[in-house]
Amino acid sequence: MSKLLKFIIIVIISAVGLYFAFQGEDFVILWAHLSEVEWFPFIIAVILLIFSVVVRAKRWQYILEPLEHVPLHPLFSSTMIGYFGNSILVFRLGELLRAYSIAVGRKMTVSQAFGTVMLERIIDAVTVVCILVLLLAWIPVQNPGIQLSIITFIGTTLIVITFIVIAHYWNWLVFFQTYNFFKHGVGEKILQIIEKIFDGLTMIAKSKHILELFVCSALLWITYFIMTYYLLEATHLDDIGLIGAGVILGMGSIAIAIPALPGGVGTYDAGIKFSLILIFSVSSEKALAFALVSHAANYFPFLIIGAIYFILGGLRLKDVDQNSIQ
Repeated sequence: MSKLLKFIIIVIISAVGLYFAFQGEDFVILWAHLSEVEWFPFIIAVILLIFSVVVRAKRWQYILEPLEHVPLHPLFSSTMIGYFGNSILVFRLGELLRAYSIAVGRKMTVSQAFGTVMLERIIDAVTVVCILVLLLAWIPVQNPGIQLSIITFIGTTLIVITFIVIAHYWNWLVFFQTYNFFKHGVGEKILQIIEKIFDGLTMIAKSKHILELFVCSALLWITYFIMTYYLLEATHLDDIGLIGAGVILGMGSIAIAIPALPGGVGTYDAGIKFSLILIFSVSSEKALAFALVSHAANYFPFLIIGAIYFILGGLRLKDVDQNSIQ
């Protein structure tokens, strides 16, 4: 599939999301809800978001340890740069930007770093699956839209993990090496890149910090959970309780995973809005107000702080384009 076609598809997905998010809304009521946002819990939520990046950077440090010991601050910087990239680039190229920024000047290749970033996302996907399973009793899975979202997310996660495990133990790269195309020139280079990415993906098998990885992952998602609760409090929706915060966190994680324009434009807003309406019977305008406030809290801090690190790091987007995977 060409990049142009992919771009057209994600624009359509985002446009449909925006349409359903704002369709039939009373903008006077929506503005009234937005103007009533409590700033103190909102700021606490943003602080927690930044703290979550520290935890994520620490977890990444443990993942990278078999390759190379990297200090915490460069990992924090690269993670912020990655989020900045996801905020302005399509196809989630921020993940590649993150890998590139940490690999420059180090022993690891961009491909290996990118593999560890993908591993991180898989760990997060597994965590979301666990959250959804724990909260299944409070989620109306009889609703076709919610049912499809959950089944697709869990199914995709399990398929990816199964493929990686089988490929790892089967040593599938040896199979491709038997073909002449992969023994010379472009084919050989492609196979080397895939091997490096897969090396990063399976880095957890070489880790001596499994317990630390588990603790960091738990702390990361506890931080997200508390952040979600504070955002609900900021928009006067904390009456849905702690279970509600967990459900919204899980559904929001699914919504943000849907391919869309940078920052999850449209898909996140529609996903959160309809989750609140269908699961907790929140009014349409109030649900959309929370979606917009939550989206802003997750978008602008990453955009601003990530842009600062991007500029200070002397990176250029075209560098990533030219040297992205190697």
